[in-house]
This record gives sequence, C-alpha cells and structure tokens, in this order.
Amino acid sequence: MAQVFAAAEEDLGVLGPEDALIITDLGSPAESYVFLDSFYSEFYGRDLKYTDNLLVVQNARNAPLWFAFFDKPSGNCTYIEVSYGENNEISYQVTENIDFDVLSEGPESVAAWNEKVNSKVFDGREFAILTICNAWATGDLDYELMQCLEIHNHFCPGVSSGFVLANWMEENYPLEEGVSYTVFSCPNWCKEDVFIKRWDATPGKGGIFVSALTDEEIEAIGNSPAGIFVVTDKNAGTTKAVVLGFDFDVVNEKCGAKEDDPAWVSKYLMDLWLMDRDNWDEKGLVTKIAVIDIDKDTLSEMKRAGSNPYEVLGLLNSTGNVNPPVDNKELMAQVFAAAEKELGTLEPENTFVLTDMGTPAESDVFLNDFYSEFYERELQYTKNLLVVQNARNAPLWFAFFDKSSGNCTYIEVSYGEKNEISYQVTENIDFDVLSENEESVAAWNEKVNSKVFDGREFAILTICNAWATGDFDYELMQCLEIHNHFCPGVSSGFVLANWMEENYPLEEGVSYTVFSSPQWCKDDVFLTRWDATPGKGGIWVSELPDEEIEAINDSLAGIFVVKDKNAGTLKAVVLGYNSDTVSERCGAKEDDPSWVSKYQKDLWLMNPENWDGLVTEIAVIDIDEATLNEMEQADTNPYEVLGLLNSSGSVST
Repeated sequence: MAQVFAAAEEDLGVLGPEDALIITDLGSPAESYVFLDSFYSEFYGRDLKYTDNLLVVQNARNAPLWFAFFDKPSGNCTYIEVSYGENNEISYQVTENIDFDVLSEGPESVAAWNEKVNSKVFDGREFAILTICNAWATGDLDYELMQCLEIHNHFCPGVSSGFVLANWMEENYPLEEGVSYTVFSCPNWCKEDVFIKRWDATPGKGGIFVSALTDEEIEAIGNSPAGIFVVTDKNAGTTKAVVLGFDFDVVNEKCGAKEDDPAWVSKYLMDLWLMDRDNWDEKGLVTKIAVIDIDKDTLSEMKRAGSNPYEVLGLLNSTGNVNPPVDNKELMAQVFAAAEKELGTLEPENTFVLTDMGTPAESDVFLNDFYSEFYERELQYTKNLLVVQNARNAPLWFAFFDKSSGNCTYIEVSYGEKNEISYQVTENIDFDVLSENEESVAAWNEKVNSKVFDGREFAILTICNAWATGDFDYELMQCLEIHNHFCPGVSSGFVLANWMEENYPLEEGVSYTVFSSPQWCKDDVFLTRWDATPGKGGIWVSELPDEEIEAINDSLAGIFVVKDKNAGTLKAVVLGYNSDTVSERCGAKEDDPSWVSKYQKDLWLMNPENWDGLVTEIAVIDIDEATLNEMEQADTNPYEVLGLLNSSGSVST
C-alpha cells in the first residue's frame, strides 16, 4: 500500500485533502481485505478524509484490485492495479488527463479519448472513473448520492434516476417511524441499487422484488413506468401501492447532450443535470401513475413468481393492455467516552464496534469524526468494526462490545437541532452465560421482549459472540454489512456461494446471474460477494408457494445461471439447501428460543468442515440467451421456463 500511494504521488504530487479523490474496489476482490488496514493507515497518514476524499466501490470477487487517484487541479488520474498472493506488486499503472471539459472540447479530443476507451486504458473502468471524478470535482456531488455509487460502482443516469425517485418518495410519503417501503422494481434498470443502499431494501430482507417488462407492456402502462413502491404504515394500518414513472426524454432534452455525442459525454451531461435538485421539478420527469390501497394478500400475490405486479394491481391485463444537525466532533467524542466509562479503554484485542453510521438520514456528517475517534484508539477496520446498512429513517446507534467481560454498551444519539446521547444501556451478552440454564435464558428473553437494545438484541448478540470466537470469516462478516444481522439464512447463502465457486469457478470471463426463488436472507450474500445487484441485472427475486417448492424439491434454494464467455456456454444450475441437517447437528433443542437455536446454527455453519452434503445439485440445464431473457420477465416463473414445473404447479414430466 505504501508503494501504491508513493507511485500515485510520483505522478500527481502530494495527495492533499483539498484536491485528491481516491476510488478503489479494495475489500471486494478475493482476500483483498488483508490490505484494508494498511490502506487506511496510508490514507489517514495524509490527513485525507473518508467523506471528502474516498469512494470504496463494490466489485465482483474475481475482479482485480485497483485504485484510481484523481488530482482535481490538473485533471490527471493515476490508475493502478496490483497483483497479490505469492507476489505483491503493482502489475499495471497509467496516468491520463480525464478533465471532462478538456476531453469533450472538440471532435479531435473526443476521438482521442474514444480511442483510449476502446483500448481500455483503465482496464474497462474509463467511464466509471471519468464520471465519478469529474462529478466530485464540481463540488456539487451530494454525498448521499455518492454513497449509492459504493454498491453500483459507476455513475450513470440510471442510478441518478433512482436517487430522484427515492427523494420523491421520501418527500411525498415520508419515512416516519413505523413506515417502510417494499419496492417492485419492474422494469429494472440501475436505479434499484439506490433503493438497496438508501432504504436498506435488500432482497434478502424482502425489501425489493425485481423483474422485467416487455416493451409492449411498458408502452401499454404508459408514462415510462419505473416501478411500484409499496408504502406500509404500521401506525395508520395502511398499505398503499404507489406506481411511479420516470421519463429520460425530459433529461435528454434539457441536459445539453447532442445526438452524435458518445455515451461517456451524453451520460455525464445527463448526470450533471440530474445532480441539480432544481431540475427535479421539471414537468414530466417523475409522474404518479397510480396510488392504490392494497391488503396483505395482494402484496403476497405481487411477490409470487409468475405474477406480474401490474396485473395484480389491475393496471395491466394478461394480454399486456391497460385495464380501464451539537458539534459533530463533540458528539462522537461523547459516544466513545460514554462507552469507555462503562467498559474501560477500548483496546484492539478486546473491542468490537457495531454501528449503522452513514445510513440514517444525514448521519454521514459524523463519519469523519467517528473515524477520527476510532483510529485514535489504534482500532482497525477489519478487526474491530462492522458498519451495517439500515433504513434511512432508522436511529443512529452504536454497540461497543468488550470480549474479555462479555459486556456491551448500546448507545443511540439524536441529532439535528440538538446533538446528544438519547439512550444508553450496558448489558452482558456473553452467549455461554445467557444460555447456561433456564433462568438465564428466561432473564435474557425478558430483556429481548422489552427491547433493551431497541429491537437489535438478536443482531448484536449473535454478531458480537461470533466475532469473539476468533473464527468469524471476514468474508462472511462482509456480507453482514448489507444484511445487518447474523442468521442461518445469511449463513446458508455463504455456503451456497462457496459451493458455486468451488464447482463453477469464477474464472476470467465467468459470471453468475441469480434467480432467487424462493427468496430468503441468503440473497444478500450474493449481492455482496458477486456484485450481483438488481440494478446491474445480477439478481432476480420472487417467491414461490409451498406447493411449488414441494413439487420441485423441498430443499429448493434457487437458480444460478453460469455464463462462460470463453466457452460460449450458459448453464442454469438449480440448487437445494438442506436446513434440516443443520437443525439436527448444531446442538439446538426444540424448546430453545430462536436467539439460542439460530446462533447455534450459525456457529455450526461457521465451520466449513460441516458443509459437506448441505448443498444438492437438483438440475443443470444448458440454456440460451432467449431462455435467460424469458426467465427474467415478470409474467413468467423461471422454473416453468426451464421445464421443471408446469403451469398447474406440478413437476413437468
């Protein structure tokens, strides 16, 4: 990491907080997390700031480890790839000027950059690096939009449209306490990754269901449909399906792009226009197609594989026609001081910090000060911290765990007009102590029922105790960032992911597309581990009724389509996962409360030696692109498309 920073500074000069942006996929490529602590040591050693000078983007497990260092005054960017393992070295380095105004100045400069794009001067990341760096250089790139680029890993009008739609929803159907969104992203485009990041609407938690529409269906619905946003208000006891449209024609007309502009010019101009909130009220940009009161049965039907949610709502028929902010630094200092008053000095050997910092609305203002306090205590990113995703309307909370005593201090803060610690409690959460006998189990059950950690008792207890074992695989831990709790569902996804990689290796040119049907917590592993986000078409999510699962296979876990560009093949791998085996062997008893049995299942699944026989290969079917496209459609059941199920819900013969 010292070599990487030195190489960048040799080309760009000193990396200063006012002028430097670093983009990297550090942490996503397999085992690249080993460099995280040394990277942050170099980063903070130059007085750079997390929110001002860094964007860590998600990438596929088999992607290279890369860094882009951008210098705003000169417009120069140094792109570096490293190889690691037997030999740790810089394997590729190049410096180019990527100032958008310079590159788009005239036909010659445009043609010159087009050549470099075609030659993949940044190894295929030219568009992502150019657009993110230039948008950041304007000083107007909203940090909450920038956060969405972490999961989407490039900046495009698709993700900008998602940001506009998210803000429209929050303005018109505010995310107050007791309110939640369920997204039916149909048709799908890059916008989905905004909803996952901003609302914690992950497929594994049932927050988003993804499917495609035919051009004829889109035209029939009209108003450029963008999706259905189901608003559940527990306080009012209502559920509303809000159907929205988003019209890119409005953006094209207003952004200043010309018809013959290459994509990197026109898309960046569209993004620039969409970065200006004053443009969001432009007539026709976001339209409200319909608002429909629904019930639980309707919502369940919308989630089913083979159901088109627009048909369920009565907006389309089966033929595809329309039916008639105290000081931020002071507050973070108070939080750490409050924890140390209860637990003693927060030392690297014994301390684990859990927080949803950065996700609750405008909590990003505390990020720099949080990390300042964190690193001041010589704590390390990969060893002492897990920052989990949460809903935008969630509270900002912190859990400080001391391994040596088993004590955990839970803290919530309020911020805005008044910045203060609003709730604090310390409890012993050592699993062995709490599960020792009936009395201790009953005592903790009472605390769970009283929500001693504001409803986060299970998440905090399981993650902290798993970390304390010393056997918590960091790559499994990374999956908990997006899932925000540790359960056998997410563990099953980790087992399935490893099985796929072992049997259908993620070599160069190989990619997976996941049809997560039936849906459960496992899906969030695939998002993190394979960069299989809905916005990039990596995962398609729907439910199956029990009868269909039983007809195919009781252990059914989903369809994993393996595309091998080198071999020119497409295979649909249908897998099963035997959760009964876990229940039988993990040591949990029938009358154990769920926090006991689930944690014991997770502990058992943390040991790869126990994985043999859990995953079964139900079927492997060669398919073509047309079949894959058909599997993605909203009105098709992917198992029917593969011939494993007929329309009556029985196994095809």
